[in-house]
Amino acid sequence: MKILHVASFSGNIGDNANHSGLRFLLDEYIGSISEYTELEIRKCYQIYSGANRWQFDDTFVRLANNHDLVIIGGGNYFEPWLDASSTGTTIDLAPEVLEKICKPLVFFGVGFDIHKGASAENLEKFRLFMEATLAREKTLVTFRNDGSIKNFREALPFLDSNCIYRVPDGGFFIQCNVQQYPFINLDSRYWGINIASDMKERRFPSGLQGSLGWNEFIVDYTKLLSKALDADPNLKLLFFPHIFKDLEAISELLAALDDSYCRDRLIVAPFLNGWQGADYIFGLYRHCELVMGMRFHANVCAIGMNVPVIPLASYPKLYDLYEELEIQDRVVWVNQQGFTGKLEKQIHDYNAQREILKADNLVLVQRLREDVDSFFPRLEALL
Repeated sequence: MKILHVASFSGNIGDNANHSGLRFLLDEYIGSISEYTELEIRKCYQIYSGANRWQFDDTFVRLANNHDLVIIGGGNYFEPWLDASSTGTTIDLAPEVLEKICKPLVFFGVGFDIHKGASAENLEKFRLFMEATLAREKTLVTFRNDGSIKNFREALPFLDSNCIYRVPDGGFFIQCNVQQYPFINLDSRYWGINIASDMKERRFPSGLQGSLGWNEFIVDYTKLLSKALDADPNLKLLFFPHIFKDLEAISELLAALDDSYCRDRLIVAPFLNGWQGADYIFGLYRHCELVMGMRFHANVCAIGMNVPVIPLASYPKLYDLYEELEIQDRVVWVNQQGFTGKLEKQIHDYNAQREILKADNLVLVQRLREDVDSFFPRLEALL
């Protein structure tokens, strides 16, 4: 079987983690996959001007029809803020192009996100696109378990959503090869940290009552980390960049820490891309007794690998994920004043109840696996 996989494969290792889990599931349920053709979706974005830019046009249709199955996703691609798109989203797949695709088509684990804004015009374009897609034979539309279906029903209440299926993000089932990390000391304890400063004004809006700006967050968070380092000489901090902009966030945090910590109590993982990068970095997550993460897949993959993780929420999508998992009490909103009190309590509780928490996570992932088991027969029937 030949699969055309349209998604992002370079630039954010969280995407690769998502695809790793998806392909693990495809191999298990379908098998006999002889070839994946990877089509990098970022190269069809309107802001991309490289010579290898592509579009959802007749050339794409010919490529799609030369495969046995077309998968678009996972990723947060249904964001109806893009005025110049025929669908209002980065999936600029016009209905007249869509109808020319004669092979099975699956939108897998796509996020629907209106937090960046959605005009009435764009929502109408997206509604027409969804109507055409859902009416198409041999097509499945699935949203990932991050509040997308709830947001979709609120934004488009008159569009039938019963034919849209919810699936766990593929990152819950990430597969990592065993790696050697010579800088990991077995006598040390490691906290993994992933922080993000992209979309800074959205994550840390200024001027709102009770809100916390980015610089204030850095000050408060470094105080908490310094206190923890002082209390335990065996504790080390391991920072994980997922995209290149995370290096800027990490650098700002390091600049706020005392030099003595930076010299021998901290490790910054390398910024790596693609399949090997995801394999290396997420394999390193396994060496942490605790992860604190802002990014979506820092949380998803830690849960999937049964590494205790505290969600550092600065964007609604992360809370929406934990709400769907019915563990939203774990979320710490780090863009709100006084967050360090709740975070310190979470850290204490996690340390005191580590084995209980890990057992709960195993039950959670098993429940997600049951969701997968109920969906994949539909995909098999499509082929």
